[in-house]
Amino acid sequence: MISITPADTPIRKAAGSGLFVRFIATAMLVAGLGLAGLGLAGLGLTGLGATATAQDSNAGVIARIDGVDITQEDLDMARADIGQSMPQMSEAEQRDYLVTYLADLMLVAKAAEQAGVADEPEFVKRLAYMRDRSLMEAYLVREGEAASTDEAAQALYEEVIAQVPEEPRIRARHILVDTQDEAKDIKAALDGGADFGDIAKEKSTDPGSGADGGDLGWFTKEEMVPAFANAAFALKPGEVSEPVKSDFGWHIIKAEGKRNKPGFDEVEGEIHEMLRRRRQQEIISGLRDAADIEKFYDVAGQDAGSGDGEKKKKNRKKKDKDATMTEGGGADE
Repeated sequence: MISITPADTPIRKAAGSGLFVRFIATAMLVAGLGLAGLGLAGLGLTGLGATATAQDSNAGVIARIDGVDITQEDLDMARADIGQSMPQMSEAEQRDYLVTYLADLMLVAKAAEQAGVADEPEFVKRLAYMRDRSLMEAYLVREGEAASTDEAAQALYEEVIAQVPEEPRIRARHILVDTQDEAKDIKAALDGGADFGDIAKEKSTDPGSGADGGDLGWFTKEEMVPAFANAAFALKPGEVSEPVKSDFGWHIIKAEGKRNKPGFDEVEGEIHEMLRRRRQQEIISGLRDAADIEKFYDVAGQDAGSGDGEKKKKNRKKKDKDATMTEGGGADE
């Protein structure tokens, strides 16, 4: 799993360390991904992958509409489709919302079919487009997942990490309270054998780490406010600090470990994502290179002549290779 420092912890002053950013930038270059390769969101590929996983383990019948079963698989698919636009609600309310949405979808679709909409030329053309899009998305998700093996991820990590400069990092926990007396009482309890994580869950006022036992993940000195960072980096792994004052209150800090480069556990998710994107780019580029694509217009805005379509096609082939990535119409998620 990726170790992530809680973004909303008050002592955190930067979104990410320069070293981590450099690692990701280097990994993208090694993987053959340009900056534009960071997004496949236009295709909803992430949602498709999540749906497939959920479908494998949840197949129970949730509801029945005019004799047609609605299963957990149907709900997972609907959630992947409209989840981002759903209002905030409890899990039970979300389920009922999705069942109602699917019921409306089925009933209106049936009415539309009875009204002859399915035979209208515009609908037939749109259906063909949606089928092609769904096939493309499903195929790219499948092939991307197949390329994103643990072995490939570890190999890419090893290749990249050798090129990343060293910068001290620490993994720490902390307990944040309002007063020095509270901090002293907590330190005394810890010295007496109390569990750091349990006390953090019970007493820490930090909304970003308290529920996780005070765990802040891995971070560099520049990411935290100076008073906290100086105290944390002065500790050896396993040591617990005396009360430390910052603008946010009083901290008790425990050092969990130190390293000089991002570990595989910190970047595993990003590495797997890069492997998926690289494979998806390879597929699209390969298919484009093998295809006979003719464009009867000029990219610069001039009309194409009747006999130069093939010439223009060849001259534009390099530009076309990156169009899907930059315009959200191909292999990025």
